[in-house]
Formats: sequence, structure tokens, C-alpha cells
Amino acid sequence: MLLHPDFYHSPFPFPQIHYFCHMNYKEQLLTEHSRTNTDFIAQAIGNKPAELQKIIDIIYLQPAPLPQRASWLLSVVNSRHPQLLTPHIPLFIRTVHHFHIDGIRRNIMHVLAQHTIPEQQQATLLDICFHFLLSPTETVAVKVHAMKVIANLSRLHPEIKGELRSVIQQQLPKNTVAFAARARLILKKL
Repeated sequence: MLLHPDFYHSPFPFPQIHYFCHMNYKEQLLTEHSRTNTDFIAQAIGNKPAELQKIIDIIYLQPAPLPQRASWLLSVVNSRHPQLLTPHIPLFIRTVHHFHIDGIRRNIMHVLAQHTIPEQQQATLLDICFHFLLSPTETVAVKVHAMKVIANLSRLHPEIKGELRSVIQQQLPKNTVAFAARARLILKKL
């Protein structure tokens, strides 16, 4: 059953019907690309692993524009129920660099920057993040999240702090003001 996102914000005392409906996430994602719709879908997902799995299936199995829109949900769900995404962190690490749509990479990297990374996958993720950071074609948002992941991992592996400092200094003149602002914050914490 499709419900317009404004239904959730209705001033009328309707029960929250969407909890009892089986939402067609693909159709709902296509109704509009907005924060309101994303919040609406995230509310329907709630803290239910089976519902989140439907979104992950859309990200990995459906044609554009569905994966990018669904990936935005990862960040929203992560802010509400981070433990729900924890089992998917290894999958995200294995696949983030395979996505050609920068919005998907950005949203997955945003989630990775907020999670504890399993020890056995830290080296792989570090390689991916340094690759993103050094890439002349990568978007600033992905680079910023990659810097954050590396900085987080440098607390566990202080030996990478020097390399991160060097790469940031090398990248500063090649990137935007937004990149420089985040880079300065990270450099202060190293």
C-alpha cells in the first residue's frame, strides 16, 4: 500500500497505519526523492532487520534510480538504529568500491565512518579509503568520509597517522573548501 509521506505528518489523529501495511519499498522510493519520503520509509523500516534487508536488496539488485535512493535510507536508519546495520558492515566493505554511482558510495562510506570496523576487515577498508582519498575523480563527499574512516582506524593503528597526514597535505590544494575544512579538523585530532 502506497502512502504519501505527508500522511505520516498528518495533523489528524490517525493511527500509524503504515506499521501494519506491507510497504512496497520500490514503489515508495519512486514516488519522490525527498527527505520527507526517506524519513517516511525509515519509519516504516523501524528496527526490523527483515525490512532493512529489503532495502539492501534494492541497493544491490535493482536498476537506477532505486539503489541510490535506497542507499540514502542507510544513513537515516543508521542514525536511528545503528545496530541494525552492524551485520551488513562486512558486505559494505567488500562492495563499496564496486558502485559506479557516487551517491551510493557516499552513503555507504557515511555509514562505515560511524561504525566499529571488524578487525579482520580493517586493512581492506584502509586500502579502499586511501584509494578514494587519492583518486582525482572521486567526489569530495566520499573523500571526506574516507578521511573520517581512516582517522577512526588510526586510533587503533597509530602507525597510519603519518601517512594520513601526508595524504591530506598532498590533497589539500587539489580539493574544495569543504574538503579543506574537514581535513583541518581531522589533522587537529591526529
